[in-house]
Amino acid sequence: MMRELSLIAKERKALGISQKKLARMAGVSQSLISKIERGQLVPSYEVAVKIFKALEMARKERGCTKASEIMTSPIISVSPDDTVAKAISLMEERGISQLPVMMGGRVIGSVTEEGLLRKLSSLSSEARISEVIEGAFPIFPPDASISMLRDMLLLYPAVLIQDKGKIVGIITKSDLLKKLGEEC
Repeated sequence: MMRELSLIAKERKALGISQKKLARMAGVSQSLISKIERGQLVPSYEVAVKIFKALEMARKERGCTKASEIMTSPIISVSPDDTVAKAISLMEERGISQLPVMMGGRVIGSVTEEGLLRKLSSLSSEARISEVIEGAFPIFPPDASISMLRDMLLLYPAVLIQDKGKIVGIITKSDLLKKLGEEC
C-alpha cells in the first residue's frame, strides 16, 4: 500500500533528517522534495517509491520500531456468516474491542464494540456479522513506522499488517501506546 504523500514531511521531521538529505538518499532534488511536501507537486509513482524507500532506509539506520515488532499475531477474526454472539464472545474472551471480518483469507470489513453498541436496540445476538459489518481497517506492510501507524490509529481503531499478500497481524491503539514516546 502506498503511503500518503502528505506524510512525507512529518516522517522526515520525525527522523530528524533535512529535505536535502532525504533528496540525496532518494536520488532526487531538494526542490522536488520541498514541492511535494508543500503539496505543489504530485510525483510520479517511481519517484514516490524512491522517497518512501529512502525514508524506510533512514528508519532502519536509526533503529526505529517497525509494525512487525508490535503487531499481535495471529489475528482473531470472524466471517460474514458468523453470529454477533460469536463476535461478542471472542471480544470478551480475548479482551479486544474490534475484529476484522475475513472471507477466504481476504479482509472484507470489520466489527467493533462501538459499531455494535450503535446498533444495539435493533440487534439480535443471532444476527449475522454481514448485517453489522463496517469498513475494513487500513492495511500496512510489516516495516511500517510507528509515526505512520499513529496517524492512522487516530482515524481507525486498528490497522492490519500484510506480508506477501497475507494478513499476518493487527495493531490497535493500545499496542501503540506501549511504544509511547518513540518518534519514528
